[in-house]
Formats: sequence, structure tokens, C-alpha cells
Amino acid sequence: MRWWKAVLLVSASLAAVSAGPARAETRSYVVTMFWHALETRDDDCPNGINPKIEVQYQKDLELLGYSKGEAAELIKQDGERGEDSNRGWETDKLGHILIDRARVGGKPVNAFMHPYATIDPVLITKTGKYAHGFNLDGKADAPGNFQNPDTKETGIDHQLARVFGCFENMRGTLKAGSAFWLYKWSSIKETMPAWTISVTGADLSKDGPVTISVGEAMEAVRYNGNGVGRPNMTYRQDPDPAFAKNVYEGEIKGGHIKITKPGSLYMEQDPLLFPVFSMEKFNADLRINPDGSLIGLIGGYQPIKEIYFAVASPSLESESNYAIDFPGMYYSLRKNADYNYDAKMQSNRNISAAYQIMAVPAHVAPATRNTVTN
Repeated sequence: MRWWKAVLLVSASLAAVSAGPARAETRSYVVTMFWHALETRDDDCPNGINPKIEVQYQKDLELLGYSKGEAAELIKQDGERGEDSNRGWETDKLGHILIDRARVGGKPVNAFMHPYATIDPVLITKTGKYAHGFNLDGKADAPGNFQNPDTKETGIDHQLARVFGCFENMRGTLKAGSAFWLYKWSSIKETMPAWTISVTGADLSKDGPVTISVGEAMEAVRYNGNGVGRPNMTYRQDPDPAFAKNVYEGEIKGGHIKITKPGSLYMEQDPLLFPVFSMEKFNADLRINPDGSLIGLIGGYQPIKEIYFAVASPSLESESNYAIDFPGMYYSLRKNADYNYDAKMQSNRNISAAYQIMAVPAHVAPATRNTVTN
């Protein structure tokens, strides 16, 4: 009798194990495109867009105390110097003035390193009502909020769209991007560490709760000859503990992967774009395409210092090429920042932002630092 009881007990235990919860399923992706979530419309800038850089430099010189005629002459002389002339840094009078147009203790200092010490040129910002992004603060009708142009959802927090919206090279759409962001992404996409997204749940073929993790790979993204991200490649996950914290509660619902409990994000890109890319109240809404790829938005509150450094570089050469007055952009960032108030600065440190990404299926394998062979 005792023997049969033992057999029945073992059988019951095995049945309990076999009837336990199903093993979680994980699908991974690698980000193959990243740029600012744009929504440019004709009525965004009723006062016009920010002027060409030579016109802006005329204004900057006048703010420094040069007369209209003196400023015009400096710009004229700079434009008249041909390629065969003695055009060295030592003879670049306008360049020296513009670089050192900030003032600390009454003395000229580098304006790109000390943008707060320049005179605010008061750049034009976007006033239109539409922008892509997320309702980060839970308020539907707060002053300055936008409306989603597709869903008509109100309360969209995306003040970075206001800052960038009236620069000619920043204007564009989600589908087409802009001259600035297309250049930036094409410059770094094959060299920066790949960003990975992993989604884990009981059954990823159905709607339900999931865990979403965002990490960084040891390799750059692999692309096909036509520039499209190559799917189903293997990437080694960077084991840096800073990336391991990028884990969020989420859900699959109606063909979308969404974060349901926003948190903090820490990532790295490339010195040409964002050496450090971080966000508070990080959110994501990614649509699952029929081919298994993803497209959608990520967003949150981003430190303005990260954005300023990424865009400004900071150098006179970049300012001229991008046709953006960098100290003026810094002032716009501070005036429109809407999170993380700093009493000493008497302004917020972070600004609401949203970016569009695309991603393709990938295999993500664990790795340790001593496995690096690249």
C-alpha cells in the first residue's frame, strides 16, 4: 500500500510540473532608423521661419554693438574671400568675432561653450497646434500642449517640436524626415552601437502584458546594399549595467507594442549625434508591420544639455552648415523646457521630445566585455 501511495505521489508531482505555466517567449529587434518626430505644416510659423545664417549673423553682430553698416561690411568681406585668397584662421576676423560673441566678466569667450553668456537673439519657434508624441504629464488641456494630427488626441507634450519647428533644415514629416536629421542619421548609422529592443510575454501572438527592454549591442547595425536594415542578424548585448536598467512594463494591443508604465532610459549613440541619450518618463508606441518589423515613436523628457551638445557639436563650422544660431537655439530650449525645474537656473532642465524609429527582427545574444573581438 505504501508503495502505491509513493507512486501516486510522484505521478501527481510530475503532472503538476507539466501543467505549470508556459515558458515566456521573447522577440528581439534592432533599430535601423532614428530621427526627430516631425510634423511640419504651412501655418506652423506665421511670422516666417528663422533667417538664413548670414542674415542671422548680421543681427548677432548688431547685438554686439556693431552698426548695421559695420556688420554688413564684415559679412561682405567674409563672402568676398575666394578659395585662392589667404583665408586662414589668423585672418578670419568675422569668425573670431562670432565664436567669441559671449561675454563673461566683460571679456569675449566662446559662445558655443557659454551660450547662456550671449545676448538672446530671440529665434522664431513653432506655433502650430499639431505634433506627434505622448501625453507625458497626464494633462489633456495644459497650455502649450499639442494635438496628435492622426488620432486627434490632445495633451501631447513635445516642446522640442516648438524649438525646432521653424528652422528650414529641421522642417519635414515623419515619412520624409528633414535635411538635418537625414544627414545626422546617415552619418552615424553604420558606426554607432546598435540599439536593441526585446519584448517578452507568455504568448506574443496575442494581446496581453509584456516586458519591454531596451539595450545596446557590441556591433553596429547591418544594412543591405539598398540601405535597408538587414533582418534576423545576431547582435551581442552590451552587459553594461546602465543598459540593464532599461526595462519597462508594457502590452501588445491591437498590433502595437506599448509601454504602459514609463520609466527612465539611458542609452549611448555617437559623438556626431547624441553621445548620451537619456529620457525621463520614457514611453514607446511601436506598430508591428506584416513583415514583422516595427515603426513608431519613442518619447519622454530629455535633458536640454544633451540636445544642445548633439546639435551644436559645438562649432562655428556646424553653425554655418546647419544654418542654426546655436546660442539662440539654447535659449529656445531653456524657454520651452517643461520638466525638472532647477531653482538656481530658474528654468527646467528637461524638454519633452519624441523621435520616430524603425526596427527589424534580430537575434540578441548575451555577451561579456572579455568576448569583444571587434
